[in-house]
Amino acid sequence: MQRLIRHLFVWTTANASRPLLRSALGMARRTAIDTALGAAVEALPRPAQRSHVQVFNITPPVTVYIRASHCRVAVRRTTAPRVTLEAQMASAFGLELATEQDDAGVYIVAHRKPVVGQIGHVALTVTVPADCHLAFHVTPGDIVLEGIDGVLELPPTRLPPPGD
Repeated sequence: MQRLIRHLFVWTTANASRPLLRSALGMARRTAIDTALGAAVEALPRPAQRSHVQVFNITPPVTVYIRASHCRVAVRRTTAPRVTLEAQMASAFGLELATEQDDAGVYIVAHRKPVVGQIGHVALTVTVPADCHLAFHVTPGDIVLEGIDGVLELPPTRLPPPGD
């Protein structure tokens, strides 16, 4: 193998032009740099997943307000008089999650931070009493209603005109 490499090197220097040799050496250098960078990136710890669980004891009637940006919200119904929030966050350093409770209801806000939030993702699971009023504001996001039994009314939404 060494003999083959030596013959190839002698042939390249004797028969090939200087730019070809320079580009071959440049490619080898770039490959070494790429390899070193790849090894350094692999050595870094992966962004950990973080989970958050919070329980709000409530007295009906209550409204749960959820404002979320670029996330998935799953809603479950229960008979217990409490609201439970379960948040699964990937790359949590780029996400903000805030909660609050008062006499009118429970407020949940989840959104991405301006720059580093593009790599973060949050999935919310909210368990609410069956007689709870829900208000969503998602920009954009997915809402999944689990275990629906009965009538579900959704008011019409104003959509932007085509072409906007």
